[in-house]
Amino acid sequence: MIKSMTGFGKVERELENGALSVEVRSVNSRYFDFSVNMPEIFESCEEDIKRLFNNKLVRGSVKLTIYLNGQQEQNKVGLNRDLLDHYCELLNQASESLVSDEPVRLDHLLNFPEIFECKPVEFDEEKINKELFKALEDAVSDLVKMQEKEGENLAIEIKRHLDITHDVILKIKTLSSQLKDEYYKKSRAKLMSFLDDLNIDENRIIQEAAIFSKKIDITEECERLDSHLNQFRSYFDPDEPVGKRMIFLLQEMNREISTIGAKSESAQISHLVVDVKNELEKIREQALNIL
Repeated sequence: MIKSMTGFGKVERELENGALSVEVRSVNSRYFDFSVNMPEIFESCEEDIKRLFNNKLVRGSVKLTIYLNGQQEQNKVGLNRDLLDHYCELLNQASESLVSDEPVRLDHLLNFPEIFECKPVEFDEEKINKELFKALEDAVSDLVKMQEKEGENLAIEIKRHLDITHDVILKIKTLSSQLKDEYYKKSRAKLMSFLDDLNIDENRIIQEAAIFSKKIDITEECERLDSHLNQFRSYFDPDEPVGKRMIFLLQEMNREISTIGAKSESAQISHLVVDVKNELEKIREQALNIL
């Protein structure tokens, strides 16, 4: 089964101190390219996170975003009772010194904002890290399922273009076979016209015509193309990355069809060569997305 490098996964978890959300996106890339945007609390896990995704995805441009509802940035506001009592006592002493009967009120104490203190919300890092990696496993699992589904669609499209390519190559082979005798006769006639005034053995002329005909023969190239097509079809079965092998094989197929175009003297075959190249390019565009 082939897999696409395109995929998306999202998982949300409710925690004691907020909500954890994980989003991962993957697109095609020649190598494994990983980036992550996450809260500071998880930075110590970055290498383990990268290793997890590298093992699961192997190749592709992967972007991971982790949210923790901003809770790790928030502070818990509390009352510093010792400081409050201290200021209250000082105000009472000041009132006695001024011989005032005015009691200490709340609005007096609010002039001292330091009686309120902010403490960061405390997290159980070990517990929250476990929750994070559970969420990451589920997110990458969703992404892989999407990659497999996209891979099925790519396989259908590529097989369609492979069938078209096979049919066109069959036309080229049939046409080439039909033209063999014609090539030979034309070559012999040309040589005879050039050497009409020279006393050259006709067997030599026949030999030269045969050599020329062989030079423009495309039978071997067509056979190699058939072999490459069969090899390409075998890539749909293994449960392993085959994208790079597909691209390499397409390069070989392009080389063979280019040779056919260069050797053939038939305008019909030249047109069919263009058709094959177009199909191979469509396959290459799809194969670039395959893991």
